[in-house]
Amino acid sequence: MIKKTPRHLARSFAVQGIYYYKNNEGTIAEIEQFINSVNPALYPKANYQLFNSLLQRSIDEFDTMINLYVEFSDREIKQINLIEQAILVIAAIELTYDLNVPSPVIINEAVELAKLYGGEDSFKFINNLVDKLANTRRPK
Repeated sequence: MIKKTPRHLARSFAVQGIYYYKNNEGTIAEIEQFINSVNPALYPKANYQLFNSLLQRSIDEFDTMINLYVEFSDREIKQINLIEQAILVIAAIELTYDLNVPSPVIINEAVELAKLYGGEDSFKFINNLVDKLANTRRPK
């Protein structure tokens, strides 16, 4: 089990927030209020700046970011469940904008989120796609 660091909590809450948004819409403030209400003990421990940034960018750029994986996936995007899409989008956002976080950390976080929220073997699917995107976004 991964340690619940402030950055991990932020990513986890961002997954929940994207899922909430895709099913209910609402403003960023409403989503944050909902996440706080269902996670009152952990919410204050999260890295709020990262959570807010991931949530905002993921909502604003969801389609652009999820489409970065089209060339790597043998499944059509619409066949990927929403939780997995949210995890993939968060990883793409970080690979694109948060260059001070190493690719292996982003890949590992995506895998851990898939283990937490995804289907039984979704972490393998997530690992494969995020690794391939990392290699194109951040060539060695």
